[in-house]
Parts: sequence; C-alpha cells; structure tokens
Amino acid sequence: MTAPVFAHRMKAGATEVAVNDRTGELEIIHRVYAHDLIEALGNLTMDEAEFMASESGLDQIENLMRSEFRVAEGDGRLLDLTYVGAELDGEFAWIYFTAPVPDDTSSFVVDNDILSGAFEDQIMMTNFRVESDVRTAMQGPGRRDPVRVSFTQ
Repeated sequence: MTAPVFAHRMKAGATEVAVNDRTGELEIIHRVYAHDLIEALGNLTMDEAEFMASESGLDQIENLMRSEFRVAEGDGRLLDLTYVGAELDGEFAWIYFTAPVPDDTSSFVVDNDILSGAFEDQIMMTNFRVESDVRTAMQGPGRRDPVRVSFTQ
C-alpha cells in the first residue's frame, strides 16, 4: 500500500517588462495563478471568470497591482503605469499595464511584491527585455528589497 501524495503548488508568478516596438510603449505583463489572485482579494466565493469579467473585479485587481508592484528608471523615478486590464486564461490571470518608454533604458529598479501580502512564500520573477537583451530580478521570501537590473557592461 502506498502513502497518499499531497501536492502543494508553489506560490509563484512572472512579470515581463518590455518595449513594444510597434506601439512605442513599455508593456508590463503580470501572470499569476488566478485562484491565488482571487484568494488574495478575498473573493473565494465568486467564480474566477465572473470576477475577472466584472468592473468591480477589474478595479480590485488594478488596486492590488498598483499597491504591490513598482518599477522605476535607474535613477529611482517611478514610472507612471496605465492599467490596460486583466483576463483569465486557463488557471492564469494576466494583468496588463503600459508606460512611456524612458529616455534611458540602461537600468531599472523593480519592487515586485505581487501577492506577497497574502502569501509570505510568494515568489515573483521579473524579466526586463530591452532589444534582444534580457535581465531577470527575483523577489521572494528573504529577498523583498527592490532590485536593480542593468543593461550596461
């Protein structure tokens, strides 16, 4: 007889920050597990798709993202993010923001605390893409301070 197996899904998400050459904007795309997002917002009784399709749900998502994610130019000036919206795709929630591209894209500072207020074991990976170069910042338990990424040698 075998022992029962207990699965524990890691609390993790990813963010991509990249210049969209077509629009000339900086795009910020967050991907997190939808059920974790709903739990963090305290809406466990509502269907995920229904919640994310509602104006109230989208407003709550925007407010949470604004309070738990910040990105700045290398000199520390915060970027002014514009909320585009959110959507459900399978088990993931995708949340979209844009910002003007800074004149200097040689470095950025990111503070990605998404869902860490609800889950102390939450890990967030932020990928910065400038032209063909990619830099990654990891934040999670024991590593919550803002991270600087640099594209200069």
